[in-house]
Amino acid sequence: MSQDRLEALQQALANLQVQGFLVPRCDEYQNEYVPAADERLAWLTGFDGSAGLAALAGNRTALFVDGRYTLQAQQQIGTQPIEQQSLAPTDIANWLCEALTEGDTLGYDPRLHTEPGLAPLKKRLDECGIQLRALDENPIDSIWRDRPATPSGAARPHPMTFTGEESASKRQRIAKLIADKKQDALWLANPEVCAWLFNIRGSDIPHLPVALCMGFLYKDGSAALYLAENAASDALRQHLGSAVELVSDKLALFSAAERQHVQKVWADPLLTNCWTLRELRNRDIQILHERDPITGAKARKNSVELEGSRAAHMRDGAALCEFLAELPDAVQGEDFGELEAVHLLRSKREQREGFTDDSFDSISGYRGNGAIVHYRVTPASSQPMHAEGIYLIDSGGQYPDGTTDVTRTVALGEFPAQAKEHFTRVLKGHIAIATLRFPAGTCGEQIDAFARKSLWDAGLDYAHGTGHGVGSFLSVHEGPQRIGKASTNVAIEAGMILSNEPGFYLTGEYGIRIENLVFVKESANYPGFLEFEELTLAPIDHQLIEPGLLSPAERQWLDDYHQKVRETLTPLVDDKTRTWLASATRPLE
Repeated sequence: MSQDRLEALQQALANLQVQGFLVPRCDEYQNEYVPAADERLAWLTGFDGSAGLAALAGNRTALFVDGRYTLQAQQQIGTQPIEQQSLAPTDIANWLCEALTEGDTLGYDPRLHTEPGLAPLKKRLDECGIQLRALDENPIDSIWRDRPATPSGAARPHPMTFTGEESASKRQRIAKLIADKKQDALWLANPEVCAWLFNIRGSDIPHLPVALCMGFLYKDGSAALYLAENAASDALRQHLGSAVELVSDKLALFSAAERQHVQKVWADPLLTNCWTLRELRNRDIQILHERDPITGAKARKNSVELEGSRAAHMRDGAALCEFLAELPDAVQGEDFGELEAVHLLRSKREQREGFTDDSFDSISGYRGNGAIVHYRVTPASSQPMHAEGIYLIDSGGQYPDGTTDVTRTVALGEFPAQAKEHFTRVLKGHIAIATLRFPAGTCGEQIDAFARKSLWDAGLDYAHGTGHGVGSFLSVHEGPQRIGKASTNVAIEAGMILSNEPGFYLTGEYGIRIENLVFVKESANYPGFLEFEELTLAPIDHQLIEPGLLSPAERQWLDDYHQKVRETLTPLVDDKTRTWLASATRPLE
């Protein structure tokens, strides 16, 4: 962050007669990945992680991040006059109450916040006599002179061969739920719910194959959809049909709803920004604040989506194995580092049918960089890699039939002896989740401890969740399901796809994470129970395993998994990788 940017923002706030301002890392759709035009937090602070918030209060500035980004934030802040704090709502509120004084006003952009997100902050600020004020325009936008344009690429139909259900069928299915709730319409708050409902995809957001859109679904199954004017081709209009009204102005959505005599709207409070709720209330529309039913429907993949995911994971696993097979030779050279590894893996994926993009920026961490949970390699940070130490690669691909996400930790040569115990304890936690059988109705927070027990036994832990939901050619981080310590009250259901990724991180030394994607299925032998089945196909490094720490059942799981990897991928890889694969998947000795 240059001093000029900070001073310009402080002057803009003074002109608005507010003493503070919030700068979240999000866009008006509450997307995790955002267009370059919405990277306000990175523009101001230099921090480019996927979660965070900056706050200006008087002459003080703070950056709030969670445990995944502690080290990254320290590096990217550098010597700038920015205080680093925890992202916990209470910590944000307490800092603001300390930095501001009674009678001050804290400004915010209502398009970038939700009411539940602001609620704990507002409560604490009220106690301190500090007022929250929605601003009509974001002051950063007026001083960001080279701000990129908001993308408006073409939206395209996503065919039945990948979706397994026509859009009209989905709309009628969700419309029945709207009618059952005695609502006139459902607010479609973001591009992901629209992408699923209308069977459309796009390329407006890096790593997320969606077009920027929002809209209304009415109780009769018809809809109004906002898309930028040049995003809607004739082919798309034909795909959507006459029951979907397209508008190219966001305010026109509300006019369309008024023409449909909409008086009651179902809006998910966690997805819907404050600006939208204000527009609805200004029109005297009653709002039902409940979770969007599309979120759950989208999470439960149908048989076509699951078969597509299996196929995508086979191609992706073959690409990853070809990368891992070349890695030992690559690190013998002088000009191969973390960034070159990312490019090599990307080149392998690009050779596979249907590959359209990485599903996120690959985490390529050698030695100490691997201990930065969400490390993002850059030309400036890329470390040269050698035939020694431990390397962590967390990556994934977007394919029309599925989204992948896989992490492997590999030994490139000699490594610290203690890493074997750490790796094996992580592996034990991974196997505990992979083999778990649990009753229907179980939530992710109820099974998280299975992944951590072996680490807890040694007084160790990790500061991130154990698993997140994954979309079908959509977001690599999809709700509502997850596995973690925090309460979700969301039951894990058949058809859901989740990651299984326990880890351990020794600051300055190495990071360890083993991640597979799994899908949830009904138990064949135990009615009322659910189980996981592996989707990811890639060897787990034998060199880092301490066999004596594994039980016979755990060893059997590993051997069976490696046999499946070998038999599935051998026909799909080149000769060199076949040889490597045979060795990498041999039974554990």
